[in-house]
Amino acid sequence: MENLAPFLLPGDAPPVAQALYWLGYTVLFVFILSSMFGTGLSVTLRELLAPVRNRRLLTLALVSNFVFVPLLAFVLIALIPMNGQLAGGLLLVSICAGAPSTMKVAQVTGGNVARAVSLAIFMNIGTIILMPIFLPFVLPGTQADTLEVTGYLVLLILIPILLGLFLCSYSESLAGRLRPLVIRISDISVVVIFATIGVVFLSRMGHFVTGASGVTAIVVATLFTLGALGLGFLLGSFAGESREEIAFGAAFRNITAALVVIFAGFTNAMNDVLLMVLMVTFISVLTVSILAGIIYRKRYGHEGPRAWFGA
Repeated sequence: MENLAPFLLPGDAPPVAQALYWLGYTVLFVFILSSMFGTGLSVTLRELLAPVRNRRLLTLALVSNFVFVPLLAFVLIALIPMNGQLAGGLLLVSICAGAPSTMKVAQVTGGNVARAVSLAIFMNIGTIILMPIFLPFVLPGTQADTLEVTGYLVLLILIPILLGLFLCSYSESLAGRLRPLVIRISDISVVVIFATIGVVFLSRMGHFVTGASGVTAIVVATLFTLGALGLGFLLGSFAGESREEIAFGAAFRNITAALVVIFAGFTNAMNDVLLMVLMVTFISVLTVSILAGIIYRKRYGHEGPRAWFGA
């Protein structure tokens, strides 16, 4: 991960920027572990297996995340001239499914939170299985071998999810007491990351967007996010009341998994890979947040904040 510093920190970066970066770097691991553990704490084994009984829902989620979204990435790569690193970064996020943020979106939009969490866990498992297989083709210049990447994914994503899942299944009351604390830690971590690495990234945004790679990354990330969201809504129309969960799951890529892969295999010569990943993160968070806010206001605007707490 320390190899990411040259991307965000120029040689003449002031001490404040360096301190912000390293604080954000440390908190990033706290966010990954807490968000994955919190995801596991939010669903019992019985609730996790519910989508298995709904084969249509599970099939649509798998197809949208691991077929249609990667195909969209290939189409954009074919239509829009971009260098190999930007293309690799786009392909990387396209096969990273199961963002824990879908649970937050389900809460805001009035969706089925348990079902959203269950689908996110299944998508994480799919990501962990597929990533080591496709990584050599997605990022042929990476220095990490597939076993190393698998180890990172299992250690930072799968194990915390399973620990939370088994704890919730063993004692829902204990999980219920731990869940608010873990979610609060995750939420605070996000704020700290945006206030540190996010600030450093935005301070260099002018440097990024003035180059050809930066402009291309913004355009591609925007088209990719909107396209994934549209495809998700299209496929979700066959899932009935789960339409929005399918759509937001497709648009909200699992940036956590993408960053874990970058931890294992990133080199200083692959800056545009990270640039694309960060741009997709920024555009997807912005787009999904706006759309979720519109849905929230439409459904609960007349009830105000009481709707959020289920009052």
